[in-house]
Amino acid sequence: MRVRTQLVVAFLLLSVAPLAVLVLFSYTTSQRAFRDAVAAESQVLAEEMSDRLASVRQDLSQRLASLSRLPVRNLVSSKETEADSSQVYTALMTQMGDMSQLVESFEFTPLESSQVQLEGTVVVEGDRDLDSFVIYPSKLLAGALEKLERRGLSLEESGISREYLEGITQEAIRTRKGLELAELEALQARGQEMEALLGAEFTAPVLRGDEIVGQLKALVPPSQILRQVLSRTSREQGEIPYARDADGHLYLDQREDRDLLTEIGVVEEKTGLALSLPALSPDWIVVETPDSESGLIFGVARPVQESLRGIRRTAVQNFTYGMGLVLLALVGVVALSKRMTSKLTLLTAGAERLADGNLEARVPLSSRDEFGQLARTFNRMAQELRQHQDQILEQEVQQRLLEAENERKGRELDEARQFQLSLLPKALPRHPEIEVAVLMRTATEVGGDYYDFFTSESGALTTVIGDAAGHGVRAGTMVTVVKGLLTASAAEADLAMLLGGAATAIKQMNLGRMNMAATLVRIEDRAISISAAGMPPVLVHRRSTSFVEEVALTGLPLGSMAEASYGHWDSHLDQGDTVLLMTDGFPELMNPDQEPLGYEKAISLFRRVADGTPEEITSHLAESAQEWTRGQPPVDDLTFVVLKMKESA
Repeated sequence: MRVRTQLVVAFLLLSVAPLAVLVLFSYTTSQRAFRDAVAAESQVLAEEMSDRLASVRQDLSQRLASLSRLPVRNLVSSKETEADSSQVYTALMTQMGDMSQLVESFEFTPLESSQVQLEGTVVVEGDRDLDSFVIYPSKLLAGALEKLERRGLSLEESGISREYLEGITQEAIRTRKGLELAELEALQARGQEMEALLGAEFTAPVLRGDEIVGQLKALVPPSQILRQVLSRTSREQGEIPYARDADGHLYLDQREDRDLLTEIGVVEEKTGLALSLPALSPDWIVVETPDSESGLIFGVARPVQESLRGIRRTAVQNFTYGMGLVLLALVGVVALSKRMTSKLTLLTAGAERLADGNLEARVPLSSRDEFGQLARTFNRMAQELRQHQDQILEQEVQQRLLEAENERKGRELDEARQFQLSLLPKALPRHPEIEVAVLMRTATEVGGDYYDFFTSESGALTTVIGDAAGHGVRAGTMVTVVKGLLTASAAEADLAMLLGGAATAIKQMNLGRMNMAATLVRIEDRAISISAAGMPPVLVHRRSTSFVEEVALTGLPLGSMAEASYGHWDSHLDQGDTVLLMTDGFPELMNPDQEPLGYEKAISLFRRVADGTPEEITSHLAESAQEWTRGQPPVDDLTFVVLKMKESA
């Protein structure tokens, strides 16, 4: 996929996806907030209905209490005139006011006990001639209406509806003894229903002066009060107010509301009873609140379908507007990506030319943005690559010349090594009284150590060991010179005089600082003679005492000074005695901690194996050197020559 396409796709993903998420989140939160707000408003309406019921209860109780001093007892007095009765009717209806429409009946009950304690007032014995009776307000309203008409007041002005007066067929006041059993049972059942649903019993004492002579009880149908409470609830948003009791009986203001409540799941369709846990429609919000005194539950169902549709329409509209802005921005992104990718195309083409080997490839881009900086970096890299290639070619030429030079020097070193090896004895001497072993390890291709053997006609064995200064070709040259000087007369000449003559001859050659240390040992008939020029001591192991004698002779290396003189050491060897000649590469051997082996340790190592064969001695000393350096290669040549006196058969 091209970069331009990737930029466009990335822009779409990074804009459309967040826009969709934002719109969805906004829609979800708006819907949740709207539902919460509707639920809160519905909760307020439900609580208002509960408060309204409490207000009606309180108002009824207060109006009923105001009837306490009315001459209710006179309604059944034999001395009462009809005019007095009309006055009582009028006073009763005036005191109850609009609440009289809610009362189905009043029941007066006289006192039966001779003395009753009521709120601190002592009640005296009441009239024995009074009987319980029931007052029907509808009849009283009829009488009051007649009086109102005589006074010139219309029904509308009095606030009494004509519908309330329809169907009145009973008398306004009836004694309890005059009521039939079915009517008494109906009154009792309605009283129990009223107390159960409304949570109150509306009673008031009847007074005569300060004396209580009876009790007046109002019977109020709960459905009528609940209908009045529900009818005052606002229905501006399509709300349906309702109330239900513990048994699921539903109380509504309008009959058609039951069908809607059944449809949304508040009322069960089969039984017609309200459900305590309804399966609500998502298009409705239902909130219920209990009334603490009556045990009723007031509820409000409010439709939210249209409002939710409006929220969805707003969300779709916002998403559409957002997509329009995204498409508008996409036009700019396409143009910008085209400009960016054109610069990238130039860089890609330059990189391809460079990859094909064209080190002169350059990118003609001079903008100040990142692409311009990348182009300048590319051009600088191409130039440096060109310079680097030139350097590589030059280095390759130099490397080839160096390899040729090293090859030439290698051949010369090999030739020098072969020449040096040719100067050493091809085989060790075979002597009837002496066993000989030699070990040499050079630090470079051409070492500076030298050993040689010369046997005289009398059987004397002269051994030479030397150490030329330095390594390589210069050291090999010195070995060549010394061998040439010693070969002619080493077998017969005096050892000290031989070293002195060699020192003078080398000095006369003007070899600069080239010199060579050397030790000469001659053994003849078990007599030993030693002369040295700047070499380490010769070690002589006496088998009889296991003592190692250290023979250290002073003298300058050959070539250091003309006319130098050298001393000598003479002694006698017994059977089994061993002589060790070594160069300074062994005692001066360094371990990784830069500690030298030293002469004392060298003597100790020699003493430990001096009773062995010459080969065992050289092998042990070589292994000890390897252990001391811990496997590191030596920095100086290492040479051992062992001479051991044979034992008689």
